[in-house]
Amino acid sequence: MKATDLLGAEALDTDGRRLGRVHDVRLARAGQGAPWRIDAVIVGPSALAYRLGYAEHAVEGPGLLAVLVRWLGRSDRQIPWSQVVSVQQRRLVVRPDQGQVAS
Repeated sequence: MKATDLLGAEALDTDGRRLGRVHDVRLARAGQGAPWRIDAVIVGPSALAYRLGYAEHAVEGPGLLAVLVRWLGRSDRQIPWSQVVSVQQRRLVVRPDQGQVAS
């Protein structure tokens, strides 16, 4: 699977509720030299807060910009790849939110 297969795909939960579009793919690996794997996808209207590092509080300033970007990204979600049930025809289906999806 390529990242381009996921980017822009519509994300739905198994109950059919629309979660937004996939705007980013997070990769991780177990250690030096280990293969990269998909760790999470970022879905929502824009994912701007995640792209700029404000959603995870990795970036704290300037203060006014942080507040604005976090407000704009209030409905973005990071969905762990372990919650993904299927990916087909530009649709990503995930298990319903069970407290594991970080807003």
